[in-house]
Amino acid sequence: MASNDDNFNLKWRAYIEFRTILKSTVERWAARFRSGDADVTDLPRSGRPVSATTSESIALIESMVMEDKCITVNQLEQSMEISSGAIHTTLTTELGYRSICGKWVPHKLSENQRRLTEIITGDETWVYYSTPYSKYKKRSWVRGDEQAAKLRKPDFRKPKIMYTIFFSSHGIVLQLPCESGKAVTATFFTEQVLPNLIKNIEKYRPKTVSRGMKILIDNTSSHTAKLTKNSLDIEGLELLPHPPYSPDLAPCDFWLFPKLKIYLQVKDFNTLQALGTGLYQYFKSIPEEEYRNVFYNWVERLKTLCICRRGLF
Repeated sequence: MASNDDNFNLKWRAYIEFRTILKSTVERWAARFRSGDADVTDLPRSGRPVSATTSESIALIESMVMEDKCITVNQLEQSMEISSGAIHTTLTTELGYRSICGKWVPHKLSENQRRLTEIITGDETWVYYSTPYSKYKKRSWVRGDEQAAKLRKPDFRKPKIMYTIFFSSHGIVLQLPCESGKAVTATFFTEQVLPNLIKNIEKYRPKTVSRGMKILIDNTSSHTAKLTKNSLDIEGLELLPHPPYSPDLAPCDFWLFPKLKIYLQVKDFNTLQALGTGLYQYFKSIPEEEYRNVFYNWVERLKTLCICRRGLF
């Protein structure tokens, strides 16, 4: 029967042949085993842990990010003393964060600019289901006695519908069709337009809704009726004064409706739903900056056409 020393020599030779570990390591382990130390687990030591992604490190990184959303990976690395790769993995994989840049805004709004954001303007316009080209869009160069191209005269008996449209510096707030072939009355304005307008205002002003909002409309009978003014007071909408017979001071007349008419040229809509969808998509395609700039333009028009001329325009 082989002794313990013979068994050790056999094992030692096997390790050497396969070159799995160094001879000195085997001799050191053999000495420890002979002395009765058979524990093969690693003892505590200084330095970074084998795995930096622990529950403690995850909790600490999350608390530091919650305290400062702009903290960088390098700053976390210096505070945590673990690798930047481990920190990035913890942030993205374990905590589900992603790093994004801040969004530029023009600047802090002045008092006058803030007031412009509180204005809603609107008006009514007829919209045809089918609109041909304007003859001015079909201008052409001709020589001598050449004749201009002949165009089919628009058939204004085609179906049309009155639309009430309101917008603010943020974009379209309301587009509402009237009954087919009918115009807007004070009753329709107070019972249909205003409730829908307030409902849509609430979507982007859930806390204050219409409180402090100002409404800019022209002087048509449906807008100046006592019923309309009383309804505006009840809803908390301040009616801004508007000079009579002044379409050049109404944002809908000098900006939105001309753009809309150009868009509707050679457009054919078979149903009211298709027409409404076309209008909605067009209004949404206009950048918010254009809606905002039209109110600045409106202020300049007030100064140039009204104030500077002392009302003589």
